Amino acid sequence: MAVNMASDGLIDVCVVGFGGIGALYAFALDKTSKVRITAVCRSNYDALQEHGLDFESDRFGNYTAWKPYRVVQTVEEAADRTYAYIICAFKCVPEVCTTPALLAPLISKLAASPPADATAPSGDRTTNTTFVLLQNGIGIEDALLDVLGVISAPTTVISGCCWVDTTATKGGRRIVQHGNERLVLGYHRPTSHTAVHFSEETAKRSLDELVALLRTGGSVVEAAPDADVARWRKVLWNASFSTICTLARTHVGDVLALESSRQVLKDIMAEVLTVARASLTPSPAMDEELSDAVIDRIIANENSKSVFRPSMLVDLDYGRPMEVEAIVGGVLRRARAKGVPTPKLDLIYAALSVIQSNLIKARA
Repeated sequence: MAVNMASDGLIDVCVVGFGGIGALYAFALDKTSKVRITAVCRSNYDALQEHGLDFESDRFGNYTAWKPYRVVQTVEEAADRTYAYIICAFKCVPEVCTTPALLAPLISKLAASPPADATAPSGDRTTNTTFVLLQNGIGIEDALLDVLGVISAPTTVISGCCWVDTTATKGGRRIVQHGNERLVLGYHRPTSHTAVHFSEETAKRSLDELVALLRTGGSVVEAAPDADVARWRKVLWNASFSTICTLARTHVGDVLALESSRQVLKDIMAEVLTVARASLTPSPAMDEELSDAVIDRIIANENSKSVFRPSMLVDLDYGRPMEVEAIVGGVLRRARAKGVPTPKLDLIYAALSVIQSNLIKARA
């Protein structure tokens, strides 16, 4: 499979969003010495240009003043070339800006690329660009797949579920990661009307290459047999713990301290599981990852003394728009499509939507 490489043989990777997640995995990829990173960052642009990033990471080690290959402030500046991988590490908040709209200059660059050669072997028709969504939520790939489905350039969309506690501090100059780190990656198969240029072989190769690169960089990463199952497994936690902690404005330990709130967590997860099973094609992966037993396992695996504040709550603390549509709205859209009642999620969505509306108005 052809890949987008620089003349020196390095793989071009664009990382859009250079907070804790984006910077951490860009650093891991850079450690391989096989890629060159273009970082698109806004809030920490000056700090990154002048000083670089300091890392304090249990997984990837400590490092001072690391800089990627190049740093730009806008997606427009990054769209002066094509990339093998475009990693989306920004929050998915379609109420403010959709993913395709934010990535529009990069997508336009692909659309202007030479069309695929229909006579070439499958998987080698032209350079393939893979979009990697390191974001929370259900259905966050839908709009991107629709847009990519109408351009001639071959593309792949990979989902990444990040199980890691990482934070950008000191104005985005310092990246802190403590505890375990695990990344689950899998590619999405487009719907029938967006599958014109999709190649299963190319998607698998892109996924395998990315997994190999991240492992070389030190990440605990695995290729999921089904990206959608992996997403539903992650949203079980986000739709319950993240939302209740945010509405209560408290950390995980406080929510676990009361029997009433523990029961609410279980009830929310049960609703999510019902929607997931109605939405997914039955498979061994679904049976394993989304069984009834997973609810008790999630509760049992949490530290009852945890002072962890989910990212949704942290966004609220700082007056930033939250991932309401991606995490809760995405589940509800699937529920409506399948006729599944979700009374607790409906209430959570309504309450968070009021808060979200006020956050967006305050930033206008």
